[in-house]
Amino acid sequence: MKRFAIALALLAGAALAQTLPDTLGRPASPDTTVTRPDSARAVSFPVPKKSPGTAVLLSFLLPGGGQVYTGRYWKAAIIAPAELSLGYFSVKDHIAATRALAGGDTTGYVRLRDRRNALLWWTGAVLAFSMADAYVSAQLYGFDREMRFAVGPTRLGLELEL
Repeated sequence: MKRFAIALALLAGAALAQTLPDTLGRPASPDTTVTRPDSARAVSFPVPKKSPGTAVLLSFLLPGGGQVYTGRYWKAAIIAPAELSLGYFSVKDHIAATRALAGGDTTGYVRLRDRRNALLWWTGAVLAFSMADAYVSAQLYGFDREMRFAVGPTRLGLELEL
C-alpha cells in the first residue's frame, strides 16, 4: 500500500510539474486568440485551456473532482460513486476483519481480509483511471470547439460576417 501511495504521489507531481511546449500551435494563455487564415477573411476565436496538473490533483483529492474541473459531469457522476462505494466497502470489511481476528475467527478474518484487499485494488484502479481521464480531458479541453470552427463555413469558402 505504501508503494501505491508513493506511485500516485509521483504521478501527481509529474503532472503538476509538466512544462512541455504546446505542439499544436495554440497560445499558452487562455486570454489570447487563434487566427485561422484559411479563407479570404480570417476568423478569430478564444482557445479555452485547463491545467492538466490541476485536473489530476483534483481527481486525486476529490472523487470526480478532475472530471468536474474539465466539465465532464457525466463522467464525474459515474466515477465519484464508484470510488466512494469501493472505499466504503473496503473500510467496512477492514472493521469486520479486525473484529473477527479479535474474536478468534481466523477463517472469517482471512476471508474478510482478502475481500478488503481486492476492494482496495479496485479502488486504486478506479482512482488511477480517474486521474488519467482527468489528465486527458484537460489536454483536450476546447478541442471540440476548435473542430467546430475548423469545419465551419470558412472551410467551405463562405464569408462569415462578424
